[in-house]
Amino acid sequence: MEIEEKMVEKPKDWPMNAREMALEAVCEKVEEFRKNPSYKTREVLLSLVCNHDLNQSTGIGLMRVTEYEVATINYLYMIGAAHLINSLKVYLYDLITETTRLQKIMSWCNSVLGVNDEEAARIITYEKGLMLPLKLYHFAYQKYAIEKEFSFAEQLLSVVNGVLQVSTTEDEVDSIAYAYSALLHDISNMHGSKKERIWEFTREELLELFKLEAKIIKMNNQSPIMRPTKGILIMQISNFILKSRHNYNEDYICKYLPKNVAKVSVTNHQIWMKKTELLNDKREQKVIPELFQDTSWVKYDWIKDIDFTATRTYYVSCFSKAINSNEMQKDYGQCLYGYKNDRIVDLIAPIGIMKLKKRNDADDDLPVR
Repeated sequence: MEIEEKMVEKPKDWPMNAREMALEAVCEKVEEFRKNPSYKTREVLLSLVCNHDLNQSTGIGLMRVTEYEVATINYLYMIGAAHLINSLKVYLYDLITETTRLQKIMSWCNSVLGVNDEEAARIITYEKGLMLPLKLYHFAYQKYAIEKEFSFAEQLLSVVNGVLQVSTTEDEVDSIAYAYSALLHDISNMHGSKKERIWEFTREELLELFKLEAKIIKMNNQSPIMRPTKGILIMQISNFILKSRHNYNEDYICKYLPKNVAKVSVTNHQIWMKKTELLNDKREQKVIPELFQDTSWVKYDWIKDIDFTATRTYYVSCFSKAINSNEMQKDYGQCLYGYKNDRIVDLIAPIGIMKLKKRNDADDDLPVR
């Protein structure tokens, strides 16, 4: 495995624990996918990062967090962002959760051994090396796990507000704006497994989280209607709102298909999407524009001038939570494909194919070793 971006020497005894072994396996499959992007390499990669079974998590091995591990996490995070593999980024947040929690447990040994070390729960390599969104998450989860007084959302708000209070320069405000928005967007792609319950924010918590984001964006002189900020806000808000509608219900879903379509899909492994204009739902694409026709509830002027004219061709693939429904079979087809929500998003979502190129001046600001 060659990862030029990491620029950290690989320990000779790597891997020495289950976490390092898992990262090594993920890196290997990431490289295979990048060299040969296909259904098979994608499926294998997603099977590694979509870990929703609590029994698959283990802390066996030497307890350590090396610079190489941190660099590997950062590299995988960049790959996830570059190729739109959101599950890979969610996997890394899960991994940081487990490592931070395990370090807290290990810190208890100091009191048993009579060692007074108030900073035993810290992971210095995380604090120094993690990319900003991951580092911010680490601090918030660490505070949540150690204090056990408030919800994760409350601790995240506390940590971000604390950072804002000491951010005096434009660069510092820009950094926290990027880190916080990226963090919310990343974890909004969760699938609702038991490992991610702390990310299932209530509507009240979501309101406070988004209020803080709006405040930071304003401090950073970012326009919420300009790309890329606009896109990030739309995705994270829609992800959380849609998932929280029914208390983060992640039951099985299914797709109804006509017999002839089902036969073809078995042979070519494809389910085609439809243009939104061809859907039989007459309310499709009308609900949101009609909601904005009455502007009495709108507090900001920029919202009143939204243009809902389609700027591109949109395609959708529809699924249902109604299993074995006679009505659905009558309208859409007698054949059912069943899915668990924690996988279907990964299997049908688009993945970007691109090469990461290192700028000639990328290392200019790095300290000389």
